Amino acid sequence: MPKTALLLKQTPDEPPGLFEEILQEQRWKLEIRPLFSESLLTLSLNEFGMIMILGGPMDLPVSNGFFLFKREIPFIRQALKIGSPVLGINLGAGLMARALGARVYPGPHKEIGWSWVNQTPLAKTDPLFSKLEPYLLVFEWHGETFDLPTGAVCLAGNRAFPNQAFRFGPLSYGLQFHLEVTEPMIKTWLSLWAKAIALAEPQPLTPEDILVDARIYLDRLHAQARIFFLGYLKLIEKLSGKYKNEIKKLGGCYAKEN
Repeated sequence: MPKTALLLKQTPDEPPGLFEEILQEQRWKLEIRPLFSESLLTLSLNEFGMIMILGGPMDLPVSNGFFLFKREIPFIRQALKIGSPVLGINLGAGLMARALGARVYPGPHKEIGWSWVNQTPLAKTDPLFSKLEPYLLVFEWHGETFDLPTGAVCLAGNRAFPNQAFRFGPLSYGLQFHLEVTEPMIKTWLSLWAKAIALAEPQPLTPEDILVDARIYLDRLHAQARIFFLGYLKLIEKLSGKYKNEIKKLGGCYAKEN
């Protein structure tokens, strides 16, 4: 298995954060593709041990009928179809859902700052989520939601956004929340997108309060993030060569053509 991670970066302001640090600790090579500045995504999926789809401030349902992602969604669909390990974060989770044929649409309100998500009963049997706290305090910044893709397993959510974490097949996960976020990332977002906080209803905490909370909660978040992501890398090493057999055990999940 090649220990090279392909990182699909939607914007210069949403890096992989803690996950990049962990990949480097585990001696993975990183290939970062800044999709905001490149027009092509022509790569061989066999070159990569995993694909990480990072977040961004774009709203999928109003992004010119998904025109902005016309080269990315087919690439993600193909990766999921052949069983490449895919991890989608925030916007990346929405792109995964869309690539799998699910509906993506505006949620009931924006969810910005620190929030709780609850694990579903099926998370207890998941190789990664079963190791995490059943009630996760996570960092959120989104206003969209999506239907659970056909064949996927919902692992965590809350009342307003029930499908915030899902697994597709044995090696692909979509996370609408941020486990990877760092304090410098939060400071950048609060500076760049303060208007989103001001316009949000119901009104979230102020940027100052969100940053104060970050200094209280980041250590707890990072402890859970390390459990999840180190476990994910071990799962990739264990199952990458056994995908066909493992996918049969999990119900034959394959990407749906659109």
